[in-house]
Amino acid sequence: MKKLLAVLTAAALLGSALAGCSKAPAKEPEPAENSGTSEETQGEDSQEEEKEPAGSGYKVAFTVPTMNNPFFVDQIAGAQKAADERGIQLLTAGADNAVNQQIEQIEDYITQNVDGMIVHAVDTTGIVTGIEALNEAGIPVVTTAEKPTGGVVTCAVTWDNYQDGYSAGKYIAEALGGEGKVCELSGVAGQQSSREKSQGFQDAIAEYPKMELLASQPAEFDRAKAMSAMENFLQSFDVIDAVYASNDEMALGAIQAIKAEGRMEEIFVMGNDGTADAIQAIEAGEMAVSNATPPFLQGYCAVDMMYRALKGEEIPDTIIEQSTIITKENLDEADHILFGVDEEDWYWVKQF
Repeated sequence: MKKLLAVLTAAALLGSALAGCSKAPAKEPEPAENSGTSEETQGEDSQEEEKEPAGSGYKVAFTVPTMNNPFFVDQIAGAQKAADERGIQLLTAGADNAVNQQIEQIEDYITQNVDGMIVHAVDTTGIVTGIEALNEAGIPVVTTAEKPTGGVVTCAVTWDNYQDGYSAGKYIAEALGGEGKVCELSGVAGQQSSREKSQGFQDAIAEYPKMELLASQPAEFDRAKAMSAMENFLQSFDVIDAVYASNDEMALGAIQAIKAEGRMEEIFVMGNDGTADAIQAIEAGEMAVSNATPPFLQGYCAVDMMYRALKGEEIPDTIIEQSTIITKENLDEADHILFGVDEEDWYWVKQF
């Protein structure tokens, strides 16, 4: 768990630096040795020099929906680590969940002559204008999460949102022995990823005749809005056996409401993402499980795919991310599940 605490600290430092749209890395990178002007070495066995990261000189920009969500802070931290390792200058910005602002950011990065653009779209339809502007400028595009509905994308690093929701529904149903009353906190109404994940969850629950979906409420991936929605659930239903939230922030908001009502022992809470706060909640026995779709790895993978594209490598047009359910039983593996980016952990390479 040491690395999780380190990432929490890094995330706090990163958040304080975001106002200037130039973000701190997840860790302070090791200073690179100057391989061009090294001093003479002594002895026959001291001929080798440390080399700088593959000095690409590439400038890549990354825009995400918001910097006020731990998911995107972790995503940028992973991207920064990959950029540091590859000698890439990474520019980052949050769009305050406004697609028009995100398009303006893209247009600004075009004027800065970036070599590549990574986009986690606020809205997959609204962002198309920005993607097309990048296409016209000849700038390759890598996207994370769901793929935009138009424009040309070099590589989409994406989840199988339906499968993630379906797996969550199956997990909860099995945990309850196939019988129980559940509530759902979904994401943003009308958003593709939110819709697919919710459909998967509800389809899984429907396979169990003794499972009942009491209510489903969008809470926009926001902790405070989820807390309010959960308060309404608790007032409306005397019995709630489980709550599924399609991200960890909403699960944590639900937990706040449940704790306030003194009903923690009654309700099984499942989140999605595997954020550091969720891992702490699982360790504390407050959140039962999180279906980890690690944002740190997603950001790292996106930069790696952009780097390969800029070098002229042939890469897939889609990378499907892996997810892992984290429980109290496998917490000792959480650090590696969420942040493991050694070369042997590059699951995406197996999809080439």
